[in-house]
Amino acid sequence: MILGGGGWGMRVQSAARLSFTLIDLNGGTGRRNGMASLSLRDPAFVATLRPAARTEVAGGDTGHTAEIASLLDALRERCGGPPVRCDIDAALPAHHGFGSKTTTLLSVAKAYAALSDTTVPTEELARLCGRGGTSGASVNLIDRGGFLVDGGHANPPDFAEDAHRYLLPSRFAGAAVRKPPPLVSLPFPPWPILVIVGAGTELHGKPELEWFRRTLPIPFEEAAITAHLVLMNLAPAIAESDYMAFCRALNRLTFETYYKQEQVRTQSDGVKHLLKEARQSPAVDAIGMSVTGPMCFAFTRTPAAAVEWISGLRHDGVVKDFYFTTAQNHAAVLAAIPILED
Repeated sequence: MILGGGGWGMRVQSAARLSFTLIDLNGGTGRRNGMASLSLRDPAFVATLRPAARTEVAGGDTGHTAEIASLLDALRERCGGPPVRCDIDAALPAHHGFGSKTTTLLSVAKAYAALSDTTVPTEELARLCGRGGTSGASVNLIDRGGFLVDGGHANPPDFAEDAHRYLLPSRFAGAAVRKPPPLVSLPFPPWPILVIVGAGTELHGKPELEWFRRTLPIPFEEAAITAHLVLMNLAPAIAESDYMAFCRALNRLTFETYYKQEQVRTQSDGVKHLLKEARQSPAVDAIGMSVTGPMCFAFTRTPAAAVEWISGLRHDGVVKDFYFTTAQNHAAVLAAIPILED
């Protein structure tokens, strides 16, 4: 039964994605990319799909409206469902480090498949969305939540001839032939997460592609250091709910690893100042920057002191917004809703 045929719509709510780091941007061992990532409860993407006379996308500004409309047409052909109106009830900020595009498109795809009463594997939906070619974070987190480390992609035989053909930002990497496998999937402890939206640079499109070409591949030894920190420090600290060990690992990823420091260099002086101040402030135990930012995230045992510290930076124009949230340790939520006539 197609739910949409009986006065029903489908609502989806999905968590944002936080990135601790991409892991291997060298590729010399036969695999590349891989990411340590986390589902954030806030901000969330929320959309409602309902049958309509034609495909239509309305509501919040996702920055991805054209891609959503194109995807809905492809899904209609794949699932045999009705044309729909997709109302964006809450959008994820684009180009901030929240994984907005992949999460948005996958969420809409899952809602449409459910509305059409069609089972479509997430891996196939990711291909229809043209996503998953770099990070395996969002394409796995949408079904799991929590903390995740994925294994990236196997290199093709000609990788060594021109690594730049395959070390690409998500927009240019396209759809994954095979969804990056989850290696570590854990519930994240209930530690408050201070999300900080810095007044910084939004790196995307052609400038991001050019930056990838200038920066990658990174030295093999540096990729190995990052992999060790993720798998032998960050992940075990989360598994054991060891807060201080987690903070030490996060700070090392942020301030001592080659690739993250290259990402920090792309940012504004304000975001660089934010990170420097956080490292020195007794109110902050650890701080990270999600991909190239400008979204940063911090951990503290003294929230009042942390708010006082960050409020000063907002007053100085270094920070646009901040708030506390927690991890989301469950998959995206789909719910059938009755469509009532106005």
